[in-house]
Order: sequence, then structure tokens, then C-alpha cells
Amino acid sequence: MAESRLGILILAAGEARRFGACKQLAHFLKKPLLQHVVDAALPLPHKRLIIVTGRYDAEIKRAADTGLFIGAELVYNPDWQAGMSSAIRLGCELLATDCDQLLVLLSDQILVSTEELSTLINSTDSTGMACSGFRNTVGPPAVFGRSYYPDLLSLDAENGAKQLLTNNNHQVCVIPMQSAGWDIDSPDDLEKLEDVGSYIFGN
Repeated sequence: MAESRLGILILAAGEARRFGACKQLAHFLKKPLLQHVVDAALPLPHKRLIIVTGRYDAEIKRAADTGLFIGAELVYNPDWQAGMSSAIRLGCELLATDCDQLLVLLSDQILVSTEELSTLINSTDSTGMACSGFRNTVGPPAVFGRSYYPDLLSLDAENGAKQLLTNNNHQVCVIPMQSAGWDIDSPDDLEKLEDVGSYIFGN
């Protein structure tokens, strides 16, 4: 069997302004939000898994020193204030040589499962793109084939990755994934998720 050439990029560089603290390390079901995403991604056959940090780089690295995020590489994005596009560019630069597909995940989409990510990856190849469909829109998790690396490397604040997914000239496989719509922007969002956690997780 050929060695996997999938690169996984988890975006954890943001300021989390509405959350008011290091959202990536806020706890849900006794572990950090970021750890939930890492745990879903690690079982996938992959070449490299990178977490791009930014505003809370020091806090996340201290957490990693305690044994969290094992199996992931932490990379600091010095241009984190420029937004998500700068993190994707950096990740693509680091993974382009070794990987034929790039899976982009957000650090707060904690309900997305390994099985859903596997379905997403297997729906396309190095020449295509696939993304999640939820709440009448599309977005991450998303996987980009090598053919689209030049586009990822040219992203800027005004032209983010979503414009690639919504460009009618591109063939994009959209996988329904309602779990991707559960992102955490504020403490209230996390509290609401905790309220329904026993129902979702059967605890």
C-alpha cells in the first residue's frame, strides 16, 4: 500500500476576540477544544499534521509540554493578525513538498468525527477539492488537492479559501456535515454545547 501523502492543517492562530481568552484550550468533556480536533484527525492516514498557532502560541506550547497534542507539529504564524488566509498559506508552504492533499480544519469544530473526515478525503484526489456543507453554506473542514496549492499560496485577507470553494469554475465535492456547523465563538456557545453534550455524546 502506498504511503499516505495527506497533510493535515489545524488552524489555531486566531485571537478569539469574542471568547475573550485562549479558546483553543477551553475545556469540553474534560479536554481542550483543540485536543478534540487533534484526536479526530490523528487516526487518518497522513504524512504530517501541523497546528498553526498565533495569538496564543505560548499558551498552546506550554499545554503541549504537558503531553497534549502528541503527534502534531506546532508552528507559529508571525502574521496571525492578517487572518486565516495567512495561516493557510503558511501551512501550504510547509506541506506542499511532502503532501498531495491538504486537509484544513478549525480548532473549534470539535464535533466533527474521524469518519466524517475520512469520507471527505476519500471523495476527491490530488486534482480536486471537497468541503463540508452545513447551515446552507460551505466551508471547513475542506480538502484541497495539489492542483490548488498555487491558489492557496496566493490567498490574502480579501480573497480567502472560501472563494475557491464557491467559484463556479471549480469542481467541488460538497459533503453534508452538520457537525461542522457547531463552532465555538463565545463562552455562551461553549455553555450551550455543554448543555446538549450528554445528548450528543450519550454520556
